Amino acid sequence: MSTSSTSSEEMRLRRSLSALSVELRHAPAAPRPDIPRLVTYDQIRLPDGVVAGRKKVILMSGGCSVPTCTMCPFTNENNYGLKTSPQALLDQVATVLERGPGEPEYSILALYNDGSFFAPREVPPAVQLPIAESIARSGVDRLVVESLPQFVTPAVLEPFHAALGGIELEIGIGLQSADDLVRQTLVNTRVSRASFERAVSAIRGVGAHPKVYLMIKPPFLTDAEAITDVVASVAYLRTLGIRGVTLCPTRVSRNTVAWHLWRSGHYQPPGLWTVVEAVRRTHDSTAVRVACINLRGTDFESVFPDSCGPACADRIVDALVSYSQTGDPGDLDVRCPCRQPVEPAPLDHDVIVARSLRTLEESLTAPGPGR
Repeated sequence: MSTSSTSSEEMRLRRSLSALSVELRHAPAAPRPDIPRLVTYDQIRLPDGVVAGRKKVILMSGGCSVPTCTMCPFTNENNYGLKTSPQALLDQVATVLERGPGEPEYSILALYNDGSFFAPREVPPAVQLPIAESIARSGVDRLVVESLPQFVTPAVLEPFHAALGGIELEIGIGLQSADDLVRQTLVNTRVSRASFERAVSAIRGVGAHPKVYLMIKPPFLTDAEAITDVVASVAYLRTLGIRGVTLCPTRVSRNTVAWHLWRSGHYQPPGLWTVVEAVRRTHDSTAVRVACINLRGTDFESVFPDSCGPACADRIVDALVSYSQTGDPGDLDVRCPCRQPVEPAPLDHDVIVARSLRTLEESLTAPGPGR
């Protein structure tokens, strides 16, 4: 994993991807209603092996205030570019905390806002504390939120954690990759390892729990390179004592660089066998789970990871769903006669940058659908 200074070619690639990422995003034609855009229930395995019921809620909001990532689909689904009133956020939270008749049992509330919960432009500080106080009275045992690390500081976390009144707090951070080139250029996220490590320290400092997301095959990587990237990233997280890791197979959604590349024939999501191989190679190191909604394709229009055929794909996804709930690698013992083995390949930064610049140029000049 290289930590050398950024080359001029890499900087050129980064600037091009940043400009394209912003250009491709679009605000909705009209504001979407101030109701949660997603409410689901499932069973989730925690890093200590306990399986508990979860209610997952994605609030309708203005979304991420730093929407630079090359694959992030969420600006398609929220009020990106439009303002959401603080009261609308509070009203949505109040609604989802009402337990209705027949509602599945859950002890974990995952409350997401398509961005950073602790970013003041997204969820104002005057809203954060009332939300915590409401959740403290809701009867849940654990709250999960997400944030970019630059917004996760002791000054923000301490009052919020105190207002939860003893409810366990878990904070998800999209590190995406421990490799600087992959994370800061190919994914194009404004996350440094220094800011990530500071955030982890702040989370632990208040007695909360860090949860980390890693991408499987961001744009411009091959499947073979993607496996190497995931394995190295998990090894890095282990050095920090982090065990809660969620692997996110990249999906392709409109108005993103990934979609632009896919439409011009220059990108495919990771194969399902690539996902399986990444899990197999990291299982012994940490408590890995897979974001399986990215495999079922149930949340919104996307191109999802696939395999050699529908029957094979269903078996593989079923196996990954089972593994994510049980943590038993035996669940991954699926067979497929048409499987093409994928062996890890090194992350050669010079090769990847040169190939990515060439790919980007070709995609921008390709005839037919593209931009």
